[in-house]
Amino acid sequence: MKDLTSMKTNERLKQFYKQLGRLLYAIAKVDDKIQKQEVEALNEFVWKELAFFETSTDSSGMNQAFYTYFEFDDCINKKISIEEAHASFVNFLDANIIDLDFTLIEKSITAIEKIAGAYRKINKKERLLINNTKNQIKGLVDLF
Repeated sequence: MKDLTSMKTNERLKQFYKQLGRLLYAIAKVDDKIQKQEVEALNEFVWKELAFFETSTDSSGMNQAFYTYFEFDDCINKKISIEEAHASFVNFLDANIIDLDFTLIEKSITAIEKIAGAYRKINKKERLLINNTKNQIKGLVDLF
């Protein structure tokens, strides 16, 4: 039986990955259309950058990092607004920054750049949201 601390940590990781999926959805959607190349970049990032290094699993044994992709897909299906998806990530980060591994936060920044640059180059709308996100993350990290 897992101890309470590890269960809380696992749940927090699951929520982080879900929120990352929301952020990546917002980045991909900010120019109005999610491109096939952006979804492919997301899939590659989850497999090579997140799941490869993530050791935690959910109660069914699935690697927690895959929640990034599932949440991205869920946002598409539910037609979540860009603002709602972005704010959800930032609010989660704000509430949980002290408990998160800064490597995960760095990977978030890497992910937004990769997804935005997957189709052609990063456009003005994407750059604006990326810079806004980076500034918000930096502001939260600088508090600690």
